[in-house]
Amino acid sequence: MYLADISESINRILKTPLGSRVMRPEFGSLLYTLRDREADESFRVLATKYTFEAIAKNEPRASVNRVNFLIEPTKGSLVLKILLNIGEVEVNLK
Repeated sequence: MYLADISESINRILKTPLGSRVMRPEFGSLLYTLRDREADESFRVLATKYTFEAIAKNEPRASVNRVNFLIEPTKGSLVLKILLNIGEVEVNLK
């Protein structure tokens, strides 16, 4: 149950555009800025950076060890597989 709560929290953090919450402007991530970009090396570097930053700032119960990508260009989907110090979380960014 504990990992499930953290997984929901991380999903919410990464899918919320940074600055979109009036009462919590520091909540969220910059992943939305990468929409409609080619999934090349610079995309992966920025997505990894934004993921690390957002989770470090907004989720004190977990820390990120690694971020892997599952990219399916024909479906237009992107899944982040995030390895945390307490388990693994998947975030589907479609």
